[in-house]
Amino acid sequence: MDQPVHGSDSVQLQKGTAVVVRGIHEGLILGFQAAVVAQIINPFRLLFFTYPKQVEEQNFREHKRVNTEVEAFGIRRKHDLETMSRSEKAPRGSIRDIIRGGCEFSFHFRLEEGMPIFISCDLPDGSKAENVMGHVRSVRRDAIGNVYGVQFDDRSGSLDGISKFVELSLNVLSGEPASA
Repeated sequence: MDQPVHGSDSVQLQKGTAVVVRGIHEGLILGFQAAVVAQIINPFRLLFFTYPKQVEEQNFREHKRVNTEVEAFGIRRKHDLETMSRSEKAPRGSIRDIIRGGCEFSFHFRLEEGMPIFISCDLPDGSKAENVMGHVRSVRRDAIGNVYGVQFDDRSGSLDGISKFVELSLNVLSGEPASA
């Protein structure tokens, strides 16, 4: 949250001042109304609010994502998952979240937007995703390394394993029974 300013001067918020707080966390836009309880500036700036009566949330992503941490192999050409699994030198990465149409892939190799990549992994439900072709749609660097937004291309093969895993995971997370 940015410190309120008037011109170039910081504004101290008085106790009881009504505020509207908005933010983004893991693809959700969150917002609530509260009142200022206290404000400190040392050792760093911090505001304390009353507990909100209601928190509004809006998912700005088209599809709900499944947060996960699945070891996966990524390579620029088709490959054999079993062979890759046995190799010490195989290019390993991690699928951090996944939807039917793509995933966030953390990978130590450098990729650029638009590049194709084939991803293979053993999914947590026991199924396999092998040689799923995708295209890098976003690139960002974080403390762990390179993080890529990958959009799957269903022309390269079946996405059934991924679709079933995502559906099962979303059902479990929402408390709904799994469909047959």
